Formats: sequence, structure tokens, C-alpha cells
Amino acid sequence: LNLIDSITAGMQEFLSTCPMIDGQKIKVNYLGDKAISYTLDEEPTEEKIDEFVGGSSIRKRLFIFASREAYSAAEIENMKVSAFFDNFSDWIEGQNRAGNLPELPDSCESESISVLTSGYSMSADAETHKQRYQIQLALEYYKE
Repeated sequence: LNLIDSITAGMQEFLSTCPMIDGQKIKVNYLGDKAISYTLDEEPTEEKIDEFVGGSSIRKRLFIFASREAYSAAEIENMKVSAFFDNFSDWIEGQNRAGNLPELPDSCESESISVLTSGYSMSADAETHKQRYQIQLALEYYKE
């Protein structure tokens, strides 16, 4: 794996430890059609935040964590998905406060992980009764 792929793999592994994921596979840049499916999508961003003498730097990577969920006219079902993303956001923030961060390749070290957006519905398919929900995350890390 190259460095970028290794960082994404570290995030994927980290998110899979979330108790709400319940052992489900988190794919990368691919969200399956079945409910419940998860993906970690890489987002474009200006990576370098700060550069130091000698070439080391603080960098940022943006990710979208998304799920495919069943939805219905029953508000309670849709509210359960909203609650999942609220709890997921709280979990991310708690892990950051505790210093439990993604493991990265040898030349990199996680500095922080944060939630940039609340969970929201991105798209819905009335025929299949499935909906994509997502939340944006930022990983800041030190690179030698």
C-alpha cells in the first residue's frame, strides 16, 4: 500500500472498532446496495496545514463515512438512523478526547480526529426504500 492508502486503511480499521458498527465491514470508496452497508470515502482537500524545517509537516485528510439504510414513511425508523449518527459523532469526539486515534504508517502519527458535519441524508430511492446517510470527518496527522 502507498502512504495515502495506508492512512485510509488506518481510518477504516479505527472506525471498525466503533461498537455501533457491530462487526459490519466498512468498504472503501464503495457503498453497497443492501441495507445496512458502510463505506469510508476519501474527499479532496488541501493536505498540508503546516510545514516545518526539514520537510516534516502537519497534514489533514477528509473522509466521508456513509451508510446505506432502509427508510420508510415511519418517522421512528428514520429517527433511529439520525440517532445512530448522533451517537457515532459522540463516539468519534470521545475517542479524540481520550487520545484513541487511528494507527498510521511508521512515518505518520495521528494528531486528532474530528466530526465536520452532522449526519445527514444524501440521497433516497423511493423504489428500493433505501437511503444514503453520511457524515464528514477530518484526520489531522504529523508526517515526517
